[in-house]
Amino acid sequence: MCSLPVSAPTSFASEVVANKYRSCSYPKGKPGVYKPNAKSWKAQGLTQAVKGIDISVWQHPGDQTIDFAKLKTEYDLSFVIIKASDGGTRGNSNAKKWFPIDSEAAKAQGLIVGAYHYARPGSLDLNTVKDAKLQAKQAVEQSGGAKIGDLPLTLDLEELPCGWTINRLANWTKAFLAEVESLTGRTPMIYANGTFIQRLEDADASDLSRYPLWLAKWGPKLGTDPKETRIWNNNWTIWQFTADGKVTAVPSSSTDLNVFNGTKAQFDEFVSR
Repeated sequence: MCSLPVSAPTSFASEVVANKYRSCSYPKGKPGVYKPNAKSWKAQGLTQAVKGIDISVWQHPGDQTIDFAKLKTEYDLSFVIIKASDGGTRGNSNAKKWFPIDSEAAKAQGLIVGAYHYARPGSLDLNTVKDAKLQAKQAVEQSGGAKIGDLPLTLDLEELPCGWTINRLANWTKAFLAEVESLTGRTPMIYANGTFIQRLEDADASDLSRYPLWLAKWGPKLGTDPKETRIWNNNWTIWQFTADGKVTAVPSSSTDLNVFNGTKAQFDEFVSR
């Protein structure tokens, strides 16, 4: 996982409280054998789909640039979602470097651009709601506001901080999304995998279904519909179906591949609201 550089104002920097962040996202145990997933849209049976990729610093090994013209002409790409912000210091520095470069280059080729914020709940302030609002404000500023014509700003939820309950994570998530909506005037998206969707359901956060879902669910045997039934009741908006995509226009060894759940006309309508 959009345009001119947008720097956080000094007032924001002065609000930040440095906290030692530790992630307890997944249970510890012996790692399983990784099974590579689909390497292309065709391999997943998605040849007629509205296609997109998501990128970050990892798609720029050795500071190499992405060939967006090739993405447009050879891969028939419609959109690219770019990491614009991160709750951590190092991740945010990388996002601030590459987001302006990639978003400008993508838009120059007529691609629709989206921005995402990688959440590290509690990293900026000990107060749950204040931290969520600080991270939301940072994300909006660094993404340029996720204006109409771009994809809505996305919250990338992959982190459960050590010591946090599921309910606290759900409250943080709701506060972040509400603040983004207030600041941009648009309904943001949420990116999550099955583990985090289950956690949100366990916290009785069914009201999150009002936010469009960008679903991470990988596997070549899933057919053309991932069928995520919890909270969103199969109503996903974007599906990230693999992290093993092979795209020669991107310098990294693999790239996340995505599809929009609808026609090109429906996609154009989605980014226009």
